[in-house]
Amino acid sequence: MIRLRKLIFDIAKYFRKVAQLFNWIIAPDDGRGKHMGVFLKSKIWKITCLVLLPGFFLILLAGCEPEPGQNSNAEKSEEGMILEEVSLKGHAVMMELALTPEERARGLMGRESMADDEGMLFVYPDSKPYPAEVSFWMKDCLIPIDVIFLSRKGEIVSIHEMEPPEPGTPDEDLKAYPSGEPVQFAIEVRGGLAQELGLKAGDIIELRFEYLMDMAS
Repeated sequence: MIRLRKLIFDIAKYFRKVAQLFNWIIAPDDGRGKHMGVFLKSKIWKITCLVLLPGFFLILLAGCEPEPGQNSNAEKSEEGMILEEVSLKGHAVMMELALTPEERARGLMGRESMADDEGMLFVYPDSKPYPAEVSFWMKDCLIPIDVIFLSRKGEIVSIHEMEPPEPGTPDEDLKAYPSGEPVQFAIEVRGGLAQELGLKAGDIIELRFEYLMDMAS
């Protein structure tokens, strides 16, 4: 709502500037041509309205659209992350969406448990350098986690069973889990779940691809 009010204010300010400009252009220096100035004003304003009003309404409608990465009506987790249900071979999992660099970097750090119907879906933006090869690690992670790397079309390219490191392990000694191929998405679920569900490289995970990538940054 605040963003919409600002947009309306900016548009009104723009129209005032246009009005001042027209008045400066056609205002007569003296009494001569005074009536012609009024006539021109009327004509110019009619033309201006016909030309600018459609654009005004288009801008107004655009201002009502949520910005990338925003979805005010979406269901959210306790951590404030947008939720998206994803089916893994018929097994429904409610995924928290990691859409920003900060969310993707934080991942599941500090989580002490994860149910079989919970997970996280990492979404990379629809822009260069993605899809790209990525690598995950288990910094500050407390529980076993399966990571499932997906191509732009939702094809599983690799799966890793990741184990939490020993407390105090230096960052440089943490094991890396690479995708091995360029990916657009990654899924994290409870450790061992991928094998239990029979997931393997080549399987396709159905996602709302464009919707998700449009939100990512």
